[in-house]
Amino acid sequence: MKAIQIKAPGPVENMILADVPDPRPGPGQVLVKVAAASINYIDVMLRTGRHPLDSPLPWIPGAECSGTVAELGQDVRGLKTGQRVMVLGRQHDLHCYAELMVADTGDVTPLPAGVDLGEAAALPLVYLTAWHALHTMGHAHARQTALLHAAAGGVGTALTQLAALSGLKTIGLTSTDKKVSFGLEVGLDHAINYRTENVTARVREFTEGRGVDLSFNSVAGDTLARDLDLLAPFGQIIWYGMAAGPPSEDLTQHLMNGFRRSAGIRPFSVYNVASYTPHLMAESKQEVLRMLAAGKIKPVIRSRRPLAEAAEAHREMEAGRTMGKLILEP
Repeated sequence: MKAIQIKAPGPVENMILADVPDPRPGPGQVLVKVAAASINYIDVMLRTGRHPLDSPLPWIPGAECSGTVAELGQDVRGLKTGQRVMVLGRQHDLHCYAELMVADTGDVTPLPAGVDLGEAAALPLVYLTAWHALHTMGHAHARQTALLHAAAGGVGTALTQLAALSGLKTIGLTSTDKKVSFGLEVGLDHAINYRTENVTARVREFTEGRGVDLSFNSVAGDTLARDLDLLAPFGQIIWYGMAAGPPSEDLTQHLMNGFRRSAGIRPFSVYNVASYTPHLMAESKQEVLRMLAAGKIKPVIRSRRPLAEAAEAHREMEAGRTMGKLILEP
């Protein structure tokens, strides 16, 4: 089969399209013929070495995909060959940038009739991250205001849709005027180009000085201090990514200031939902699939590329030129 392999951490040139042996499912596993694989920013971080990679090299990336069940391993129940499925696992465990991949049955979810396989591939990681950030972590409710970092990206567009369904007002942060327009098109109430506008002043303007109830921060770096100062009373930052790296400044004083408003930070990984509360993960998968089938949500797919163009897709994502989701189709 054809697969994308990463030979060593580094630039996109370290990604190659290779012929590799077909994988075979073990007990409790299925072989999936991949129809679409989703690219996420964590793939870029793993490829460049900015996130530790525990798997041996060469490594096939990709933690979410969709396709059809091609073969069942021993003792598999509840799945059958030819069944359309979506697959989500941990970043190191799955290898979705390939024509075929093996997954544990717990990572495989049957799809409702009529669901587009490309949309199914774009659904699980970003929408489950957004769902649990909003509801499990943020306890979001109507009339709150949310600040969305990387609002034009995959999780950002998912948060925009899910927040609107829950009655929240959204303020999105983007890096270009083109992304500002895109964010407003997909449903943001307000959008800010953080490279050219004063974020603090604009957020104060949009919230009439009150601040935001929730900040969904996938960037971190030096953004946490500003976010803490922008929180409304009882507000919280749901910190779920480090695209800009860890914070470089001492946040002690900002956290102490939070006592005046009972405001603070909550780190979050959707994989902890799967590890500690698997029943919640299973329920939320079914919920987002129901919402997709009913047309309440729709992944924003801006590019569908052949598997051979994975390196170019990574190059665009790393350069910050992408909006919505990027899909590879083997």
